[in-house]
Amino acid sequence: MIYRKKHTILVAVILCALIVLPLLVLMISRLSGSFSEARVQRGAQSLPGNDRSMADFDLLQMAERVSQFIDNELADALRKGDVSLDFVARLKKDVERANRAMNVRRYDKARELYLKTIVTIESRLEAIGLTEKAHALNDSIYAKLNELDYLKRVFGKTHQQAVEIYNKALQDLNAGKYKSSIDGYEMAGAILDDLKVRILGRIRRLLETAVAALENYEWLSARNAYNEILLMDPAHADATEGLVAVQALEAVAEDIQLIRSLEVEGKLDEAFVRIEALEAEHPQNPFIRKQRASLQERRLDRQIAGLVKAADEAAATGNLVVAVERVEAAIVLRADPQLERRLEDLKEQVQAAHLEKLLAAGFNTLKAGRYKEARDFYKQAVALAPESKEAATGYEKASSLYLVNIRYTQKLDRAEKSLREGRYPRVAEFFNAAMAVRPNTVPLEQQKAEERLRAEIKFQSVEVPVRIQSDRKTFVSIIGVLPPGKLKTQTLNIFPDVYLVKGSRSGYKPVELELRVDARKQNQLIKVICTEKL
Repeated sequence: MIYRKKHTILVAVILCALIVLPLLVLMISRLSGSFSEARVQRGAQSLPGNDRSMADFDLLQMAERVSQFIDNELADALRKGDVSLDFVARLKKDVERANRAMNVRRYDKARELYLKTIVTIESRLEAIGLTEKAHALNDSIYAKLNELDYLKRVFGKTHQQAVEIYNKALQDLNAGKYKSSIDGYEMAGAILDDLKVRILGRIRRLLETAVAALENYEWLSARNAYNEILLMDPAHADATEGLVAVQALEAVAEDIQLIRSLEVEGKLDEAFVRIEALEAEHPQNPFIRKQRASLQERRLDRQIAGLVKAADEAAATGNLVVAVERVEAAIVLRADPQLERRLEDLKEQVQAAHLEKLLAAGFNTLKAGRYKEARDFYKQAVALAPESKEAATGYEKASSLYLVNIRYTQKLDRAEKSLREGRYPRVAEFFNAAMAVRPNTVPLEQQKAEERLRAEIKFQSVEVPVRIQSDRKTFVSIIGVLPPGKLKTQTLNIFPDVYLVKGSRSGYKPVELELRVDARKQNQLIKVICTEKL
């Protein structure tokens, strides 16, 4: 199929190359040196300023391009043997003529010679590129023909067509018709690629048929499909393994049919018990082992489906917590990205519902004046959803009102305590302070306390007559009310409060008495007499 030269010709070519190669290297180095000495830019740079201006930019670029071609691409091609020494020498002469034309200011002539040289070099480089591409394609298509040789069993005519096209391309390559050769190789490769795609599709469909047949215990259909695959590709690993499974199935066909009937009836658990027992009897049977794994997966599928259904039912009734539990149980049985996304969605719904309850509870308790409870609800809401503006605002407001309420409650309590002690001016002082920081909403109990204190303050805001008796020998005084003095009986009109009454007498132990003045007690009498000698 492929044309090969005789060994004698190959040996002769190698010997010639060994003889000529040193000479070529020497001549290349001399050519490069001589050309470098006559670079066109040096000639151009030697021109007077006015004359150089006539050698325009395009001409100078052409000269530079020719220089680069010969120093780089052509030198490399000469070393590889892709161009001859005569070809390079002819180009050198044209370049030297162009350089002389530049030196004598014949710019049109120089331009013509440079352009001719560039076209010649580019044409030869393009031909070299085609040659290399043709040889590379020859190697790759030859390898592909060997690799896909099995295709001729199925696509005999088309495969033969690809072979014939390849042979014609090889002839064109040997004849130097590189463009035609490349077209032929590419056509042969396209045909082979198409055949490969077609046969892979056919094998894939047969493999699916065989696998489905095995799943249904239809071993004869599975065998036929695997055999057809092996006719197309004798080295197909899945088909070879599949035939082993078919043989294993035939050995336990009756037992498998019973298990199959149980599966059809939906009795997967019973079928699994039987196939486990069968596997214990035939531990080396690959089909039983595979079918046991498949049956286990189906049981698992059914269990997961049941949990998902229960989750759907729970979610439909608003029981999101139960729905989350069911989906989590399903994920434990088998990790599944779709179930995991479902779980995340349910958790977000649970969080949203819980957040809504917390916000509602916080609002209601705040409205009712139960600021501590409101603060606690909003605090939980902030922890659950830090991004919630409502939770953050509610927590801030509840905390502020709770602090205000503490101050209000403390002052109200002190007013209550002062009331119990009978210190009515202090009752009014603390009550007024409580009213100054009173929240807009307070519990009913505190509202009643306010009414009681307000009424008591009003009732105790009138002067009450109090009689003081002594022995005219004791100095009697009441701080802020009665200066020290001796008296027998004296009536004072004073506001309800707790007063300290003092008595003193020379040679006697002083006395101090507490006087509780109450508007409910009229004409109170207090005796102040020092009777105990020192």
